[in-house]
Amino acid sequence: MKHKNVKKHKVSSSSQSRYVSLASLGDELRKKNPDMMKKVEALHGTKSSFTQIMEAIYDLLPYPWDDLEIFEQGGEQIFAGHFSEAIETFQTLLQQFPDCYPACHLMGVAHGCLQNYKEEIECYRRAVKIRPDYPQVYFDLAISYWLQGKEKKAFSEFKRGIPLAPDFATADFWLHFTIERLGRGKTTGKANQNGDEESWKAIAHGCCLLGVGYLEHGLHIAARHAFKKAVHLLPEFAEAQYQLGSIHIKRLRNPKRAEKYLDRAEQLFVTQGDLQRAILAHQLCRPEEKVADNVRAAEDWLKEGLRLQHLEKYQGAIDAYKMAIKYQPNFVDAFYNLGIAYGSLEDSGVELIHKAIWAFKQVIKIKPDFVYAYSALGASYIKQGDYGEALATLTAALRLEQKESNVYYYLGMVSRLTENNEGAVEYLQEAVALNADSVQSKFYLGLTLMELERYPEACEVFQDVVHTKPDFAEVHFMLGNLYMEKIGDTDRAVAHLKKAEKLFIKLDDNLRLSHVRQILAHEGV
Repeated sequence: MKHKNVKKHKVSSSSQSRYVSLASLGDELRKKNPDMMKKVEALHGTKSSFTQIMEAIYDLLPYPWDDLEIFEQGGEQIFAGHFSEAIETFQTLLQQFPDCYPACHLMGVAHGCLQNYKEEIECYRRAVKIRPDYPQVYFDLAISYWLQGKEKKAFSEFKRGIPLAPDFATADFWLHFTIERLGRGKTTGKANQNGDEESWKAIAHGCCLLGVGYLEHGLHIAARHAFKKAVHLLPEFAEAQYQLGSIHIKRLRNPKRAEKYLDRAEQLFVTQGDLQRAILAHQLCRPEEKVADNVRAAEDWLKEGLRLQHLEKYQGAIDAYKMAIKYQPNFVDAFYNLGIAYGSLEDSGVELIHKAIWAFKQVIKIKPDFVYAYSALGASYIKQGDYGEALATLTAALRLEQKESNVYYYLGMVSRLTENNEGAVEYLQEAVALNADSVQSKFYLGLTLMELERYPEACEVFQDVVHTKPDFAEVHFMLGNLYMEKIGDTDRAVAHLKKAEKLFIKLDDNLRLSHVRQILAHEGV
């Protein structure tokens, strides 16, 4: 890519930090990604200039530039700490080039430096809409959410970015680049002031969340690098010490190193007054040590699993449930939630449904009358595509309990998948009768009625759906089509299509939006 000469801009020498420098990513990065290493080395040392930073941005966020002058002006303003001016500059650029995602991204960084979090996130979302396939935007989204105290959302964004850059080096470079060099993590001061502990804290917590995200994707080596970096930056970071010790036990089979980190985590948790986590760290480090009360220990690990599952940290939850089962081998609740956690990882793309099936079978073996386990097992068989086993399992559930709506819902889904739509209608109607608030049961009942060409009944069910969930864009769209093409009620059709149009705009669903507008235009609306 050919660039215009970037303006020279001298900066003062960076203060020597007791932490690792920006470019010390090591031989591992050099081997795996030599091009990235060159970019890191360009920023290494005490005289990283604005010129070098802009060149790194050009390489990492490529765009077919016609004129770099305005973009460079905005970058220089961020580098100098003039964030409001940078925002105005990028806004001017985007008026001329609306698809310039690097300008959207850096404008988000500038908003973030001013703690304009809502505007920052809007900028990143706009960049994602233009180009959803580069990881750095998700990493910055995650940091924005973390700085707002929204750790669950931060973790979700890190997980979205990881498949696009499964090596830790890419994320490590970008976090240091935006937070240390561009001043993203600071609450005050200019962007080129280094050594700010707020920045290091943001990087360390980002690395720790990244590590947990790598575990979700089964990337254990990357996770270890991330946890190790977090511990290096913040030695008093109890969670990072705990995670680093945990991975050495469960994934890397190195108990000696694990003991070092888990002992430190235990001490830090005690100092912080988190005695529950301190106990867990102690037990994890000494799995063969007898505990005074096995039942209590199992309950503690179950609670930890439920906490992690609520945060969508499913692999951590799985490990916690396994510890609970170690202390109480016939622990029904632990096996049941273990199956749920395996199923949740399956939903995120990790093939573990066979393990979910095993866990639910264990529950039924221990407690044969636990109807929820039958329902979950039936759902797991559906995910696996084994409809015969699903039907047999769910039919067995009906013999135990005839008023569990989920059993009828999944029977309805099996019937649909085996082309038994008449049977599906009966099951789904029963599911709705038992749980009138179930939007999913009503939605699939409406779809099945529509496939059976029972259009007035389908409209009635879909009307009930939007009464319960008024912002269900797809159902408004289907109602519009049904009233227009099958019922012949143009007024109702237009009303639902206009509602769908507004909702698709909000959802950035341009394909559906275009379809709705074509229908409305055909009707002269």
